[in-house]
Amino acid sequence: MQSQTFQLDFDEKLNIVNFSNAFGKVCPELTVNAPFSELFKLVAPQLPLSTQIIKMFNGQLITLCPISSPSFVFGGAFYEVDGNYCFIGYPQLTNMGQLSKMNLALNDFVHHDPINFYIGTLQLKESMYQEMIQLNDELKASAKHLEKLVEQRTQELLHAEKMASLGVLAAGVAHEINNPIGFLLSNLNTLKSYMDDIAPLLTKLNNLPDKEKEQLDTLTNIAVNWDNIDFICEDIGPLIDQSIDGSKRVSKTVAGLKNFAHPSDSKQEVMSVQQAIDLTLSLLNNELRHNVTLHYERENDVYITGNLTELSQVFINLVMNATQAVEKDGVISIKTEELDHSVKIYIADNGCGISSDNLPKLFQPFFTTKEVGSGTGLGLAISHGIIENHNGSISVESKEGVGTTFTIELPLADSEAIAES
Repeated sequence: MQSQTFQLDFDEKLNIVNFSNAFGKVCPELTVNAPFSELFKLVAPQLPLSTQIIKMFNGQLITLCPISSPSFVFGGAFYEVDGNYCFIGYPQLTNMGQLSKMNLALNDFVHHDPINFYIGTLQLKESMYQEMIQLNDELKASAKHLEKLVEQRTQELLHAEKMASLGVLAAGVAHEINNPIGFLLSNLNTLKSYMDDIAPLLTKLNNLPDKEKEQLDTLTNIAVNWDNIDFICEDIGPLIDQSIDGSKRVSKTVAGLKNFAHPSDSKQEVMSVQQAIDLTLSLLNNELRHNVTLHYERENDVYITGNLTELSQVFINLVMNATQAVEKDGVISIKTEELDHSVKIYIADNGCGISSDNLPKLFQPFFTTKEVGSGTGLGLAISHGIIENHNGSISVESKEGVGTTFTIELPLADSEAIAES
C-alpha cells in the first residue's frame, strides 16, 4: 500500500513503528515504539482499542482522537497489511486555515492532495449532517410512538385496575350468594323428601269414587280440582329435581369463583390437571355456551404437582383468547394426553389465527393485537411465567385463517406423592 498523507503504522502488538511527516506535525506526541492505545482512543465506535476491534472495523469509516487533545478528531479507517496495521485518515477541520497553524505545507501532502483532503472533509461533514437530520427525524418519530404507547398502556392499566376491583367485588358477591344458595338447596331437598311422603296420599285420594270426593269437598269446604291432581303429582317431582340441579350448578360456580378469586400463595401440591380444566369451564360456562362449540371429553385424572388457582388462570387466559379469536361457527377443543413422564394439554380453536410476524412476540409483556382497552398484553406473559414456575413449557402453532393451538406440557407428579395425597 502506498504511503498516504496522514498515515500511522503499528505492529501486531499495537506499538507505533512509523508515521507520515504530516501526521507527526499535527500530533507532536507521536514517537516510534509508543503504544498506540496510550496516544489515541476511538471516538466512534466508542470501544477500547484492540486487534479484534481493528480487524472488525477493517476498511470501515471510524473516528479517533489523541488522548491529549480530545477535541482534535481524525476521520479515516484501519487497514490490516501483511500482519501489521495502519490508520489512514484526515483531521476533521472546520476550515483550511487551520493547516497553516500546524506548520503544514504543500510538500507535506503526498501527490499534492490538499484538494482531496478538503473535499473529503466536506463530504464527511455533509454525511454527518445528513445522518444527524435522519437521526433527529427518527428520534421525533420514536418520541411520538412512545407517547402513543404510554397513553395506550395507561388506558390498559386503568382498565386492568377496574377489572381487578370488579374481581374483588365479584368474590364478595359470590360469598354473599353462597349462604342463601346453601339454604335453598337444603330446603329443596327437604321439600323433595316431604313430597315423596305426600304424593302417594294425593294419588290415593284422587283414585276415590266421585261420591267420596264430593264428601271431601263438603267436609273441607274446598273445591278441589281433582282433574289436576295426577298432573301435579307427576310434575312436581321433576320440578323439584330441576331446581335442585340448578342450585347445585350455581353453588358449583360460586365455589369455583371463590377458589379462583382467593389470593394464591403459589403453594404447589398434588392435583389433577382435569380439576383445573373443570374449574375453568365452570367459570366460563356462560361465555362458551353462547359463543362457541366446545369439544372436551374428560379423561381419567392425570396428577401433577401444581397450584390450582395459577393453572386455572392459565387455562382461562387461553380459552378466553380462543373465544375472542373465533367468529360464527367457532369451535374450541381441549384435549389431554398422558405421556411417560409428563402430560400435554392442547387448547385449539378455528379462529382467525396469528401472523408469523407476531408469533415470536406472543409471550412478551404488554404485547397485544387487541384494541386499546380490550387487553393489557399481560395474559400470555403471565401464563408463560406460571407454566415455567411449574417446570413445564408452553408453545403455540398458528396459521392465519385456520386457527391456533396452544400446547402445555407439565411433568407428572411422583407416584409416592400421589399415594400420600
